[in-house]
Amino acid sequence: MAKDQFRDLHLFAMQSVLPFGMGIVNNAKSGGFRKIIDVLRSNDPFSEFQVAGDVAAGVVRDKIDEFIPGLGHPVVSVEVNVEEETADSERINYDSLISTLNRINTHADQLRDFFENSSNQIDN
Repeated sequence: MAKDQFRDLHLFAMQSVLPFGMGIVNNAKSGGFRKIIDVLRSNDPFSEFQVAGDVAAGVVRDKIDEFIPGLGHPVVSVEVNVEEETADSERINYDSLISTLNRINTHADQLRDFFENSSNQIDN
């Protein structure tokens, strides 16, 4: 349990806090304290700082990974489920395919009839 909380904290730090901090640094470098104050007065300063620091944070994460792989770009756990198809689901898929092909065939016949009738009207 504690290990999961630590992993979640690490992931949060790398994906949210680091870009936010790098955004503040980038704004300070480009416009000084005045630019930081302007961003803080905007509607969503957290997002603006994150966007401004996203590229720089990626570079920092890459550098961290050079020293300790997986520390800069933490591994995200995923859950994978494999469902085996049953004979019933195969039958449903087959029936659906046949239905779709029949509908396409019907529309193709209607188009063919339309074009044949249109060409007959032009000839007259």
